[in-house]
Amino acid sequence: MHIHRSFLKQFSSRIAPKNKTLPKKLLVKNWKIVRGDEVMVISGKDKGKTGQVTEVSRKTNGVFVRGLNLAFKNVPKDEETPTGKIQKEMQIHVSNVALIDPSTNRPTKVRLERYLNSTTGKPAKRRVSMSTGTPIPKKLDLAYQKVWKDGIFDTVSEHVSKVTFDTIPGIPPFPEDVMREIQNRYKKHY
Repeated sequence: MHIHRSFLKQFSSRIAPKNKTLPKKLLVKNWKIVRGDEVMVISGKDKGKTGQVTEVSRKTNGVFVRGLNLAFKNVPKDEETPTGKIQKEMQIHVSNVALIDPSTNRPTKVRLERYLNSTTGKPAKRRVSMSTGTPIPKKLDLAYQKVWKDGIFDTVSEHVSKVTFDTIPGIPPFPEDVMREIQNRYKKHY
């Protein structure tokens, strides 16, 4: 039996995206590095350099650090890229980076410590430096909010705040049979 190649194209690894997820037993269970953290690369071509984590890939145990582990990628030539090459940040394995201790500005190992949150009164976990014992707070990476611009598909704020439906007392917003179905959530609809 012969299968036409146009049918086989949809299963080709060159066209269809590859699933790059690691097996479950190899995934890091307790992540101590999050987006916005200052880290230092402890091995590889950028050893000793520091940067901010821009993205965390938990499926591949990798982190993307701003300005580090740059590689050239080929793209189609146009006005923005006349040479057809761009520099792109590639991921670094999580074992090759270390969090920076805020008190010493040196790379450190981190442990999770349980403590009683003073504002909520509930137990919580925080990251603590192994070398000095100082807590390392999680930073919010809000860089995307500074460059946000409304697009052509965004709704104008005047339209969002406009009231388009006024309720009339005594008259339900839907017909009675629809209201009965909404109220009886255990009814099976086939």
